[in-house]
Amino acid sequence: MVPLDAAPSPLQLNYTPGQRNTVLVLVICGIISLVSVLGLFVLIIFEHKKKYRHTHFLAYFLCLCLANIMQNWGTIMSLKWVISNEVVDGSHCYAQGGIKQGGNIAAALWSFVISFHLFNLLFLRYQTSRTVSLAIIAFGWSFVFMCVFLGPVAIQSQSRGHYFGISGLWCWITPAYRSEQILLEYLVQFLSVGLSFVLHLMTFLRVRGNLLHTDGRWNFRGGASWKLALGRDYTDSAMLGLVQHMVWYPIAFAATILPAAIARIPALCGMADVPLWVQAVTGAIYDLSGLVNVLLYLGVKRLFPEPEDTPEFTVDRTVADTESGASKDEIVKSWGVTPFLLVQPTKHDLEASSPERPNQISV
Repeated sequence: MVPLDAAPSPLQLNYTPGQRNTVLVLVICGIISLVSVLGLFVLIIFEHKKKYRHTHFLAYFLCLCLANIMQNWGTIMSLKWVISNEVVDGSHCYAQGGIKQGGNIAAALWSFVISFHLFNLLFLRYQTSRTVSLAIIAFGWSFVFMCVFLGPVAIQSQSRGHYFGISGLWCWITPAYRSEQILLEYLVQFLSVGLSFVLHLMTFLRVRGNLLHTDGRWNFRGGASWKLALGRDYTDSAMLGLVQHMVWYPIAFAATILPAAIARIPALCGMADVPLWVQAVTGAIYDLSGLVNVLLYLGVKRLFPEPEDTPEFTVDRTVADTESGASKDEIVKSWGVTPFLLVQPTKHDLEASSPERPNQISV
């Protein structure tokens, strides 16, 4: 049951030594994460711009990096409270609340967008154009800013006090707006985790060959890996490797957000305050999410097909095997192997997304 909204937040909070040390630990984690994300951001923009110019995934990943930067900056803003040993209601507090909410929502949103992009490419087998990708980015950030400004502009009331203010050991949505804390942040984060898990599971099963779409119906096929590998060519293997490694992004998001979210449930329900050591541990894990994404990117980026090796739409993948006399279609029906095929966009979409190589698959 959603708890009733609490009274307006106080205008000042003096830290105890334990509270001050807890916030200081989180600020340090935020600085570490921010430096790592900024370093990767610069590396991608200035050194790998041409190498990844055809990649829709990179645009979404950069949006995720920007979300991590917002999260980290919101945490680092608590350095002012550490120095003064108190949290004070005011413009700095309101800014921190808005930045933290925006960063948290954006991280959840772009984690889900990456999952949905792979689902669209590898499960639905459809390639989106650059125009659609830009529209998704514009809509995503518009949604984030709408959620942030919705509170102080449309929801805030005089009886409940400021929408952004002192909440816990820093500034965020105040306890007087408990329902909004849940609906406009926690719900978005949990939906991102849950839906991303489902999308990646379906995508993995489709690419692996367990989920088969034949004669207008979906079928589940079990079988040993060697059976499912029959007839799998370079494109199938490349896409299977892609989804196996990309699944770690939503897993990493879930692993960093869930401990902090679960730890806050008792406080949200008005049951008990979160112990300082729990806040320090779960908060540090969450604030290091940017560093985790950087390590994942650096660890798996070499596994993406290089532009010059990317498979083409023009490859005929249904021809018969002259040695065995078996066609791809026969292998599909026998073992559930689903050759990777994309719905080819219109000529206009292809020229817009990849003018130099119109048949190239963008991931």
